[in-house]
Amino acid sequence: MKIGYGKLGRSMPLTLSQCGNLGGDVEMVPTIDALARRHPDDEFWLLGRNSGEEPVSVGLPSNVINPWKWWGPAVLEAKRAVGLNHPDLSIEEHDKLGRIFDEITTPTFVAMDALVLWVGQHGTTNSPIPGVRKEGLTKPHDWCALYCSYVLRGVNAWRDVDPWKREEVWLNSDPRNYMKMRDLKWPLRHPVLTQYTFINRMKHERYGDGDAFEEWSAHNHCALERSSHRDRLWLSYARNEYARLEVNSLLPGAPFAKDAWFRKYDADPAPFGIFINETRRYVNSAKTRSRILRDWVLPLEPAFIHGTWSKEGQAEVGRVIEPLSPSSYFARLRTVRSTFTTPASGTGWATAKPWEAFAVGVVCFFHPDYDDQDNILGDAHPDLRRWLRVESPEQLANRVKHMAANDEHWRWVIVEQYNHFRRAVIKPRYLMAIEERIWK
Repeated sequence: MKIGYGKLGRSMPLTLSQCGNLGGDVEMVPTIDALARRHPDDEFWLLGRNSGEEPVSVGLPSNVINPWKWWGPAVLEAKRAVGLNHPDLSIEEHDKLGRIFDEITTPTFVAMDALVLWVGQHGTTNSPIPGVRKEGLTKPHDWCALYCSYVLRGVNAWRDVDPWKREEVWLNSDPRNYMKMRDLKWPLRHPVLTQYTFINRMKHERYGDGDAFEEWSAHNHCALERSSHRDRLWLSYARNEYARLEVNSLLPGAPFAKDAWFRKYDADPAPFGIFINETRRYVNSAKTRSRILRDWVLPLEPAFIHGTWSKEGQAEVGRVIEPLSPSSYFARLRTVRSTFTTPASGTGWATAKPWEAFAVGVVCFFHPDYDDQDNILGDAHPDLRRWLRVESPEQLANRVKHMAANDEHWRWVIVEQYNHFRRAVIKPRYLMAIEERIWK
């Protein structure tokens, strides 16, 4: 089989050094690496935009193929030939760019037997399509055209071959990137694999193909409505299902996991330290990272605080906060007994941070608004679950002090955390869901 793989909306880093501070975008390489090693007789094609390295040169298995080695130069040459190598493309120029991608990349999409795609940043329209609020075609941002349009055009062409049997697998690790693209032609019958369970509404441009509505809605397990707008849009509801996706970078053999070994007891770590990035300054004031840092973290006198913060955010908390490279992350984390995880971007999503702490033997306490569906600890030991969730800054402070002073209980907690972590990565839920969709 040939399985296409990629991310919508941005370039895929193929090495750990290309990832953002604290491991941003680190999830893409471990997943393709794990799939390729688990299925050595199949080919995995890196359809998501990337810098074009030879896969084996960055440690990926030999059954991974990177068409961007030749796509990249071909797209650049074609853009230059018709004068598209400049910013702020017009609608007509976006249309030309779409035809370039249709010629160079879409045939490879159509030739795949399956597609596995990450949802990244994208627009409601990523190619020129008829507008909803006004007449004429939409004008997408240039980045939407360069990093999204060719993927969605390829998916549409791939599904058009047989929309009953073909459906791409979508993964979403970021609450900001829910599925909202209107240029995706076919509704999703299967759930998006995520770090949180929710439902969102989607619109689907039908490109003149509206005759299949009755048949599609009668025989598919997705809520479907016909739009009142010119009878050319379908409305559906995308189901987003928690699949423990956040453990992907810690799978055995993953590049980011090579340093995530369980702590030894031969050094006495400091009581507390934290990695925390500044996010969304406009969310509810009680849930902003700056407010949490001031009220919950700073009173603990942490041994370190690392993260990516604006000058305004650092001024707000009254502390200089510097990022740390992903390659130094685990070594620094091991220097403390306890850490703390907080809501991501003002949401209740699960993230990788607790699992990273569990893996290396650091107690990870949970803010009361973090993982509000209890997806991470819901199947953990009940005593561990009760201990790690804290209700107030005072309770957090008392438990951090207890962990620093009580070796026996500290060791019980970190061992029980590690056992929970091992169960999660030995049978990764999201990976098994992908395999169920494609191979079974």
